[in-house]
Amino acid sequence: MNKIGPTYFSFKDYAARVVEKEGQYRRHIYPDYQREYDHLMDSGLYSKLVELNLLVTHQETDLSDKHSYKILIPEQIDFISLPFEWCYAQWRKVLLAYLDINLQAIEYGMILKDATPYNFYLKGGKAILFDSSSFSFFKDPDYWNSYRQFCEEMLGPFALMHYKGVRWGRLTLASHQGLPLDFISQNLPAKSWLNLTCLLHLHLHAKAYLKQSKENNTSKGFTKEKLVEVFKMIKSTIENWDDYYHYPAHWDAYYEKDIETPEYLADKENTVREILEELKPTRVLDLGANTGKFSEIACEFSEKVIALEFDKDCVDFIENRITETQNEKLSTLLGDLSQTSPDFGLLGKEHSSIFKRAKADMVMALALVHHLALPKMIPFELISDMLCEFSSKYVLVEFIEKTDRKVIQLIKHNPRYYPTKEEFEKLIQQKFRIVKQKTLATSVRTLYLLEK
Repeated sequence: MNKIGPTYFSFKDYAARVVEKEGQYRRHIYPDYQREYDHLMDSGLYSKLVELNLLVTHQETDLSDKHSYKILIPEQIDFISLPFEWCYAQWRKVLLAYLDINLQAIEYGMILKDATPYNFYLKGGKAILFDSSSFSFFKDPDYWNSYRQFCEEMLGPFALMHYKGVRWGRLTLASHQGLPLDFISQNLPAKSWLNLTCLLHLHLHAKAYLKQSKENNTSKGFTKEKLVEVFKMIKSTIENWDDYYHYPAHWDAYYEKDIETPEYLADKENTVREILEELKPTRVLDLGANTGKFSEIACEFSEKVIALEFDKDCVDFIENRITETQNEKLSTLLGDLSQTSPDFGLLGKEHSSIFKRAKADMVMALALVHHLALPKMIPFELISDMLCEFSSKYVLVEFIEKTDRKVIQLIKHNPRYYPTKEEFEKLIQQKFRIVKQKTLATSVRTLYLLEK
């Protein structure tokens, strides 16, 4: 059958294709998937998962084409972060959501046919599946066909993060179809062999897979009862893994320990709030968000706020705040501005760079640029280019003069060119117009509102 295509969003899916048209994403269900789709909708499974906030909502349309059984318009997602941009808390939510969906689905005679973290997005503290064509029938007994995929793309990376630190999650950028089972097993510590989930599904699974040809299925046939037991065992392990191996943190207590003065912070909060209230940007990107103090302020005046932060503990803090407040406006991600997430995947078009996904009409860079210029050794000209690339209209940037005690410390360890305030203004005006500026109380720190 001549199917729709090719598209870069869902070319691996035999059941459907995601198509972007006029800024709207649509899911075209193929005729071959009619039985599964009808069962999903008619059995009550779709309604149940939507009720539990585990599956994205969609509307069936009256649109049609000769290659599609149905054309769906799903809820349009305002921002998607990718697995290598997730903190520990986000990974944990996705794994638990995947297991909960399967536990629900199997009661309705279905199961998820794939196990990729790329099918999930995070909203209001919840991990939500956005692939409504990801379900297949479960015949009792049956195979868990996505078993190896689950272990390589979800359970394995998360286990490495739990035992060895969140940095291991970044490996999924280099291998976005998962980490090989033998690699996972070899790099997990000895104590992981004492964990039954790791023993069965990672270590022994890796050994069994190496003994078989790649053509053979590595999963066993399961009865419904047995598979439910497996899902519950893995879920219990993930629930108990509520913390991970920590490297020394640097910035998670910034506002409590490192801030200049209370007067400076109060003046900065008031100024930022006044600017946001005046402009009311639709979308805000907070670069170097720390614990999200200014991201939450931005939520008061904007429809969407994205908090990007380098410190893993800070991102965990923000994510936990999102969960606590059920803030659907705020999204956070783990990102290093000196190594920004690129376009990648098939022809470099399967997944978009952070510049495309996080572009905003207001970019905030508060107490950030000196960290990029000195420890990260990024020239101010390139910092200006970066801000310009992220912003569609405004930038709110804080410049800290080299007489500031924090900058003095950084220059001592990173002796590099650092501009004067006048030089910074001249440089930044090559790409932006200075709309307003304000030197903050008791400091040599100035806020600049810039317009492209």
